[in-house]
Amino acid sequence: RAAGGEESDEEGDNMKVFRFHLNNLLKAFGGIMTRYLHLAQILRHKICSDPILKQMCPSYPVPASALHSLLVNAETAMQREIKGFISACIAESDKPKDKRNSRRHNMSMDQSQLDVERGIFSLGIHGGNPEEGVSWKKVSRANIVELPSGQFVSEVLFPRTNTDPEVRHALTFRRSISRWSHEISEGRRELAMCSGEDTSAPMYNSPVEEGALIYMDNIIQRTLLPEMQDEAVNAVIHFLERPDAFDPIANDVFTRYPHHTVQVEAEMSVACQALYTSTRPIFMALHRLPTGGEMYLSLVTMLEHAMLTFISRMKQRVGEVCQGKAAFSLLEDQRGSPTPLSQSMERRKAFTLLQRIYNDEFDVDDAAATAEPTQIGNILPLAPSENDTRSRRAALGAADGKGSFERELSHLAVLTKFNEPMSFETSTLCSDEELMKASCLANSLLRVASLLEEQLRSRAGGWEKSSKIKAIRDLESAIKTIRFHGLRVAKFCRMEMLIQTARRMSEICMSSVLQAEDAVRLPTCVNNLGEYLATSSDNIREAGGNAVAAYTFSSLEQYIPHYLMQTCRIMAGGKKPITLNGIEALDRTGSVLYRDLKGATSFENSFWSEEDAANSFEMSAIFISLMESSQKDLENHYRGNPNQFSDTDYQLMFAFNGPRRRGDPRRFNLLKSKMKTERGN
Repeated sequence: RAAGGEESDEEGDNMKVFRFHLNNLLKAFGGIMTRYLHLAQILRHKICSDPILKQMCPSYPVPASALHSLLVNAETAMQREIKGFISACIAESDKPKDKRNSRRHNMSMDQSQLDVERGIFSLGIHGGNPEEGVSWKKVSRANIVELPSGQFVSEVLFPRTNTDPEVRHALTFRRSISRWSHEISEGRRELAMCSGEDTSAPMYNSPVEEGALIYMDNIIQRTLLPEMQDEAVNAVIHFLERPDAFDPIANDVFTRYPHHTVQVEAEMSVACQALYTSTRPIFMALHRLPTGGEMYLSLVTMLEHAMLTFISRMKQRVGEVCQGKAAFSLLEDQRGSPTPLSQSMERRKAFTLLQRIYNDEFDVDDAAATAEPTQIGNILPLAPSENDTRSRRAALGAADGKGSFERELSHLAVLTKFNEPMSFETSTLCSDEELMKASCLANSLLRVASLLEEQLRSRAGGWEKSSKIKAIRDLESAIKTIRFHGLRVAKFCRMEMLIQTARRMSEICMSSVLQAEDAVRLPTCVNNLGEYLATSSDNIREAGGNAVAAYTFSSLEQYIPHYLMQTCRIMAGGKKPITLNGIEALDRTGSVLYRDLKGATSFENSFWSEEDAANSFEMSAIFISLMESSQKDLENHYRGNPNQFSDTDYQLMFAFNGPRRRGDPRRFNLLKSKMKTERGN
């Protein structure tokens, strides 16, 4: 749970006692008022229907309004009692000084009363004479019953729950009091309709004492809302101005649990924690106020202000992390629009799974539309489709359709068609620290967007009705913007990992071990890549959690074999010879990288696909074995598997001068024509 959640739960448990007593008070007053209304209804009916009784009751000049003053006085007395309960529960100024004064007041109570209170909760076990204790206990219970509601709260409930009066408590009681006030008003209205009372008469509409609901709303509007606004905006700005606002928070999970398969819950950055903890009370207040009212819209404005302040700094941070990097230039053009590669990445299964992890209800729609209104892409919206069904969500597990890897690969020619070691300027690649910061930023933005969405869409708050208000739609749009940038940075992390892997594997073709005659040795870059994968896995999981790490390493079980096959193509079409030991080194390279990659991705909730890994590495191993085959074995393989590789690859292999054959590209064309003739016959 995010920071601040446990404190809010503890506060809710403490206020449960207060809600229990207030609900019992309202229930008792409601029963009394119902009896008064029935009495007034019976009396008015008798007077109006019996002329003799009407003459005997001159004190009711208007029979249809008999007992009206009684009802007004009774309701006024009830409202005063409820206001006494509320005023004792809240401190309108809500300052620490008031809390200290309240605590000193509770400590200055008669010690005998405190002893007796302890006796109530200790099953009668307390020091002193037992008979004396029983008598005090009886006296205490009698005193508690006779206490006014306000005094009962300050002298009994607060000491028992060890809490202090706070103005925030007004939100806890508002819904119950609003419901009770509505029921009382409806009862009087029904009485007027049944008895024919003139509701337009001055007597019926004469002003009465301020009710408990109005009293509480005035306090909320005068004291609580300005204070909540000040806390929300100032807290967010304070943490945003820190130099480490979006930096990773150190996690000692790898020290406590040396086996890195443990589930890692990376903490959000301090700026995201501040946004969530400072706006959470406002969201809770939002669902306790009447939808569309003045106070409701004021709270929405506060939330939007805090989020827009956060978004402005967040965009700066995303620019600092991503701008100028080679990975980012592949994902977005100079105008900030997503490239075809970025759109292809969003159609992969891994991207869908990433969104699913950050949405508890799996609100992922595969008919994706961009979350940022001003940009074009395929990032999935927060809201599920209206015609979304269980079967449709179940099908998301197979979202990686046929050819999705090939479509993504077609936009990565710069990484997959290397003819020499790839060279990047150091400034365009991320260091380990920069990659950790990017993964932390992605996780923090996605988590805080999910938490804010959960608070906004509380079922208890009547989301279906409030979602039609423009201010709420603007608030939802701000949450989508945060989520959108979190997904941008997550894609950046994955692309950075692909570039780093391709850069290291591009060095294989230049290694001298491929021409070794004496022994089989692995290229140095292979060991470097294995160490980089293991280190990056731990760093990303520590800074960004398992979900971001899983997405960052997704599809590497397909890309590494593809890079290895590309190395074989370069060696087969190049001028440098390759020995049997060199071919064996390529084969061992595939086995070693499979082991290293599986070790780096063997954490919980990893996106590692055993099926894709088996197919891809097996395909690369077969392709490598063709380099050491004799010409006859190569022809037999093509006869049996003509569609296993492309014609271009087969032609390259037939033209390759290997350790056991002389290349002859004409033999491939002849064999292909011969097989076509045989099939025709």
